[in-house]
Amino acid sequence: MPHPESFFRFDLYAAILLVGAVQGFFLTLLFLAKRPHRQPYHYLLLAGLVFSFACLLLEVFLCYSGLMFRVLPLVDFSEPINFAIGPLTYLLFRSLSGKNFSKKQWLHLLPFALYFLYHLLFMIQPVSVKYNGYIGAYFPELPRLPVSYTVHPDPLLWAEYINELTILHIVTYLGLSLLLMRQNRNAEVPNPYFYAWAKLLLYFSAATLALLIIVKLTFEHDLGDHFLAMFLVVQLFYISFKILTDSAFFQPVVQVKYEKSALSEEAKQDLLQKLKTAEQEKFYLQPSASLPTLAKQLHTSPHYLSQSLNECLGKSFFEYLAELRIQEAKLILADPAQKHLKIDEVAEQTGYLSKSAFSAAFKKQTGQTPGEYRKKAILG
Repeated sequence: MPHPESFFRFDLYAAILLVGAVQGFFLTLLFLAKRPHRQPYHYLLLAGLVFSFACLLLEVFLCYSGLMFRVLPLVDFSEPINFAIGPLTYLLFRSLSGKNFSKKQWLHLLPFALYFLYHLLFMIQPVSVKYNGYIGAYFPELPRLPVSYTVHPDPLLWAEYINELTILHIVTYLGLSLLLMRQNRNAEVPNPYFYAWAKLLLYFSAATLALLIIVKLTFEHDLGDHFLAMFLVVQLFYISFKILTDSAFFQPVVQVKYEKSALSEEAKQDLLQKLKTAEQEKFYLQPSASLPTLAKQLHTSPHYLSQSLNECLGKSFFEYLAELRIQEAKLILADPAQKHLKIDEVAEQTGYLSKSAFSAAFKKQTGQTPGEYRKKAILG
């Protein structure tokens, strides 16, 4: 085997791991650019989860490729993130179900914070300790360096049992997420947007847990981590795919002709009844609301849904969506209890991604700016 410092391996696994890490950091910046600091914190929590995946992938890439020999101070830098993934997934569940983020929810990240501080005992160790830790996991045949510890790196043996603690932690939060999903399903007006994402997150979490157990039982130390990391790459790219396919960018912009449509009048009326139910569930408040996603929710095609809106209501989907959102905005703006909300906060609560788009749509429908409407409505 070549000298450790000159060792470098770049094969298909390494390439996929590197691409996954880059994709994760890119998605993090994308979500943070959505101004996620307001309720219900979808973007901030998803950014945190994706950033965690990206950090894990980066470390596995460095270890697997051998580049870790050149950045030894980073050995095990992502280990505390094991205790962030479960809480972030659960908090994302809560956010998608419409629950606001309160200060006490930060307590879910307390195990992560505690282990982060505890892990500093290892991070401050000399490079020789990091070297031994790295080769002990990935190159156990290499001789170790003599070391002297400044302080004991694992006095409570938490790092010794990191795999068991990680599995227990993930199982706990997987259970909490399942409970939250059941509560949402039994609600009088279930949230279909929550349910679609909840199923995706649950499937990925359960599959990740199963793969984690298999890898740790099959491989010694961290030798199988690149298989687990490959599955994280799959998750990152599927999240990207789902967000893109749910995007309004892919909504049709040309009016569809219906001369040859087989949709009957009875079917149109049935579809309109389903549409009323969807309105009660306030699907239109989601920024991702689109003709394809609504059609999927109503178990019909975008073509039939567009036809029903045009022929029965005399509106395009965009006109229909804007009308519902502006109606909701008028209720918020006329409510004295919500007068503390800024206009851009009202915009975000009603599904708009920018204040300018909201203001333009509001003035087009009401002839007033949101501020003018609020002033007249509240002052009478």
